[in-house]
Amino acid sequence: MSAEIDNNQKLSCQRPIRQTKSYRKFSEAAARISGIAPIDYFFANELSSATAANELTADEKEVWYHLLIALSASVRDGHTCLPLTHVAGQQFGLASDDNVITHHGFSFPNEKQLHTLLAKIPFLAASELGVTKPNISNAEKTEINVGGTLAVVFEHNCLYMRRNYQFEKELQLALVEKTQLTLEYSQAAITDVVDSLFPENEATEPTQASQPHQVPEVDWQKLAVANSVNKGLSIIAGGPGTGKTYTVTKLLAALSMLSQSRLDIALVAPTGKAAQRLSESIQNAVTGFRGVIADNVLDVIPSKAQTLHRLLGVIPNQVNFRKGSDNPLDYDVIIIDEVSMVDLPLMARLFRAIPAKCQVIMLGDADQLPSVALGSVLADIALRPHLGYSKANLNYLAKVCQLSSEQAKQLPKAKKQVADHLSMLLKSRRFDGEGAIGNIAMATIAGEALQSWQYISVNSTSRDDITLLPPVMTQWINQYVKRYYQPVLEAENITQAFERMSQFRILCATRVGNEGVEAINQQIISLLKGNYQQDKLFNGLPIMINENHYGLGLYNGDIGIIWKNAQGHLVAYFEDTAVSEGGVSSNNRTPGFKTIIPSRLPSFEPVFAMTIHKTQGSEFEHVAMVLPSKADNQLLTRELIYTGVTRAKKKLSLSCSEPIWYRGVDAKVERYSNLSI
Repeated sequence: MSAEIDNNQKLSCQRPIRQTKSYRKFSEAAARISGIAPIDYFFANELSSATAANELTADEKEVWYHLLIALSASVRDGHTCLPLTHVAGQQFGLASDDNVITHHGFSFPNEKQLHTLLAKIPFLAASELGVTKPNISNAEKTEINVGGTLAVVFEHNCLYMRRNYQFEKELQLALVEKTQLTLEYSQAAITDVVDSLFPENEATEPTQASQPHQVPEVDWQKLAVANSVNKGLSIIAGGPGTGKTYTVTKLLAALSMLSQSRLDIALVAPTGKAAQRLSESIQNAVTGFRGVIADNVLDVIPSKAQTLHRLLGVIPNQVNFRKGSDNPLDYDVIIIDEVSMVDLPLMARLFRAIPAKCQVIMLGDADQLPSVALGSVLADIALRPHLGYSKANLNYLAKVCQLSSEQAKQLPKAKKQVADHLSMLLKSRRFDGEGAIGNIAMATIAGEALQSWQYISVNSTSRDDITLLPPVMTQWINQYVKRYYQPVLEAENITQAFERMSQFRILCATRVGNEGVEAINQQIISLLKGNYQQDKLFNGLPIMINENHYGLGLYNGDIGIIWKNAQGHLVAYFEDTAVSEGGVSSNNRTPGFKTIIPSRLPSFEPVFAMTIHKTQGSEFEHVAMVLPSKADNQLLTRELIYTGVTRAKKKLSLSCSEPIWYRGVDAKVERYSNLSI
């Protein structure tokens, strides 16, 4: 929303200049400021009128008013705060079309002048915000003005909405507190357990055996277990196929073997789909370890994951949960998967409910898209490249993992900051360097637009796992509907329908427009069933829930299929064994599914095509990814492309032009925050 000002404009901004009078209505603001939303306008109106700022000149009031608009717009974009450097000397809300200015925007003065202005604003001091320790009840307050103090904070040269500042500080203090928790297991005991879980012959790579003079690669999974087993907080980060859940299963086995009592363990994920995948991955890993690891050890590991909302206990029509500082969770270990999807407020509320002695282990891919809502928690606390380990931790890891001096050199060494809590899994067993999908993903997230496109263009003509789709979308949509979606409708039962539906998905960057979810879903439905209306369901229609319904145990992003039950009635089937009695049909319950009559469903939509954002936590055998045709689309970033590419397990088809691909890979998601450990 901001653009740099040319030299003449900068000269005119050496003092605040009154550029506009107060907007009498939203339409006036929208005519001047590109991208403004009604909430920005009303937020600025409320807070500017609530500001006790008698010392402000008329020009300064205009600047303050537009700072509030910019702050609200920044939060809408997922930022925790608004850095002054982002707006100082910028033309905020300037927009043009074919070199014709459509929105003139607002010229902010330089940073020094902004500081002079903000010195006159009666901000609440950080010491008065009650953030000296975790569990801050004030973080839930949303009043505009309390006791004459303003619900905006100025800290770290950034403007915050007060509750967001409190969430950030609360979480940061809770994370730091967790890093100070150490489990007192002897190094000898840890070494014995880790050795038993990672036999030397299991870690040996064939290539190493054939090259005896080559330094053996570090077993990053073994290192992650050793690094996490005795820490109160640990983060295990890695891309697809690096074995995060395999590693955490061995970590849980290690904890079980070291603990003198039976551990209470919780497995949680942000969405129902992510929880289901975590359950499946853990179950598969445990099954594979039978006969290798003692049954009494494996039996401690839970087989079912739950959503964060279910873990915390939802209170209808409230932002708080049943679990909190006054009613904490009762677990020894909590595993949180797909952390990149968790927003700042939810993570703060989760840590508010975690007891002091509970061990927290986070899993995720820090290169994926951040949460749809506020913040980028995982990216903030799992910085890439790794900041490095302390000398003490390096010595510990070298001894426990029995690393040679040459192997130890492969570990990151801290220079200024330390990240002892972070383990990165660097070897992908799915993307091993031979497959085109992995090469595209790695080049994309590295920002190598030319290299990643070369992988696409070369492999699309020489391999069958990469396809460049024809520009006429109807051509390939018709083909994929016949190959993948018609068989869903023709499935013999609901289990087979879900299996077929998991084979393929169309992923879009946007919801609207010809390349968006809405248009493509409508086109597919027309091909399958002719004219379709929202209130006319049909057997085999896949749907996605758009809002949480805690009574039914349904959450935003959950996917089901409309299917006839034994009585011939259309009901919605969802893969979920944790049945919620209040919303489940009593007729013909199918093992592994819950059924809900359509009239009871919360808001939902067809899901033959879905946004890339919504696919986090999901994987498909074949993905067709559709990128927008306009290069100025703000959603188009390398993180979005990387997330879409890595949803494909075996085959990727791409609907995109070369210039659009370059534009997307060159653009990087940036979320403003000051969260760190």
